[in-house]
Amino acid sequence: MPEVAVHELALGRKLRRLREDRGKSLATLASEVGMEESQLGAFESDRAAPSVGELLRIAGRLDVSIGHFFQTEVPESRVEVVRSDERFTVRPRGEAGESLGYRYHALSHGITEKLMQPFLVEVPPGQESAVKRSTHEGEEFLFVLAGRIEVEVGGALHELGPGDAIYYDSRLPHSLRALVGATARLLACVAQDRRRAGEDPIERAYR
Repeated sequence: MPEVAVHELALGRKLRRLREDRGKSLATLASEVGMEESQLGAFESDRAAPSVGELLRIAGRLDVSIGHFFQTEVPESRVEVVRSDERFTVRPRGEAGESLGYRYHALSHGITEKLMQPFLVEVPPGQESAVKRSTHEGEEFLFVLAGRIEVEVGGALHELGPGDAIYYDSRLPHSLRALVGATARLLACVAQDRRRAGEDPIERAYR
């Protein structure tokens, strides 16, 4: 498998700039997304890294798509091809890179205002202590490529292996962990519909 592109996202700087541009205090935004102020502050200072679910909740309150946090340049087209050697591996700065129990690779990072965000997720085994439930707007689809995982959705447990898939409403409390053995690899697609009624997504993307 070829080496993939790795980028530092400067997530903290983007979060802080967006929050300040929206005129929200740290305490206000933390309350709106259901986090402790200290947790959000750790994200902004790059002392901790948000999960995809946490980024979705924050993005919704800041009126941007989750793709905003993975953008490296202004898109010029609504078509994007990402080659295997161009994959965007998320690596937040500082201590944050070690704070998640898994790594995720954005498979589309040029088009930001889109309904779906695809990721390749790697979940190492033995992460029971790192598992935490998430809730946010949207829907999710997981397809297991390798390894075995346990997905909890709405209090029900589902054990999945290679070739298995699960689709669920992200408003239900959910979490996942790899079972003992090798690192699990998944294709994860997160849908985030932020369009207003009658709005053209292409028009929104370019305004």
